[in-house]
Amino acid sequence: MQSNDLFERYRTLLVALKEIVKVSQDRVLSDDFDELFSENVNYFVKSYLISTCTYLEAYLQDLAFDLSQAICARINAACLPQNFLYWRTAKEIKEKELKFADVNWSLSKKEVADELSANPYRTIKLFKFLGVDLSREVGFRDNKDLVAAIVNKRNNIVHHNDVANDVSFSDVMSYIEIFITYMHAIKRAAYGADQ
Repeated sequence: MQSNDLFERYRTLLVALKEIVKVSQDRVLSDDFDELFSENVNYFVKSYLISTCTYLEAYLQDLAFDLSQAICARINAACLPQNFLYWRTAKEIKEKELKFADVNWSLSKKEVADELSANPYRTIKLFKFLGVDLSREVGFRDNKDLVAAIVNKRNNIVHHNDVANDVSFSDVMSYIEIFITYMHAIKRAAYGADQ
């Protein structure tokens, strides 16, 4: 998939979510407030925060999978002997692993997803394996600690039933903008500034 198409798809989802969050906030703050939203603010805020992190994680998985597919295609197109690569990369050579064939590498989306989460430090690690230095992008460096805190908050909500009373609709809307900047920086690191 084209990196711009992928980024735009997830940016559009986040922008739409931001609009939903804004409408929800307006329903709570209006003179003719919406009882459902007013009585369940925390539930909606937590749901929107979880959705925001879900979109980020899905974007990262799709981008990493796209990169891994391109890398595998380049390796496979080179028609490299599997035994040569095995010899140069294995710590110990096992005779049963030797095959007289060209390498044919692939990764499933699950294999990529298992190595990645919205946590910036897991993201850094996997993208290093893909040959991408995320630290060279200012938008990544400047936002990774805040993204880590937001993702940790999401994890505490999902896994420990954190009430998250310290997060508001306005916070979620600002997090969405930060995530968009962060995702764009990752795209630039992966594909170059002109993508």
